[in-house]
Amino acid sequence: MFSGDTALGRKMGITMRALTALRNGVLILAIAAAFPACAQPMSSFQDSCRHIRVERATLSADCRRIDGNFNQTAIEIRGIENINGNLQFSSMVKPSSYQLTCRHIRAAGSTLTALCRRIDGTFNESSILIPGVANINGNLQYQ
Repeated sequence: MFSGDTALGRKMGITMRALTALRNGVLILAIAAAFPACAQPMSSFQDSCRHIRVERATLSADCRRIDGNFNQTAIEIRGIENINGNLQFSSMVKPSSYQLTCRHIRAAGSTLTALCRRIDGTFNESSILIPGVANINGNLQYQ
């Protein structure tokens, strides 16, 4: 509590409760602006999978099972779009659409790279981390 708060509140006709709530709201907004939200957890599948590849919006790999054997598995990549030549994550509930306007799509570990069309028709090479995919006993799954 600042010493001038009470006097300021009385002059403006604001109760102490309202003044405290206002100060707390400003503090929460400042913290939220300083720390942007993480959309999804990092992928971990690349640590226990091999032969990682992407065809359009499908991520495929051979992933190690608990028993040590490998299983061929695939999953649809969610929520990645081409925004004016740049791969960007939008939402895990949306299917990916980057494959409609990007070419030379490839994966290196959990990094997706493609040559993506800009609005002006030129192409830009762009990369993004594939979010939230894990190897669960030999199967690619979202965390």
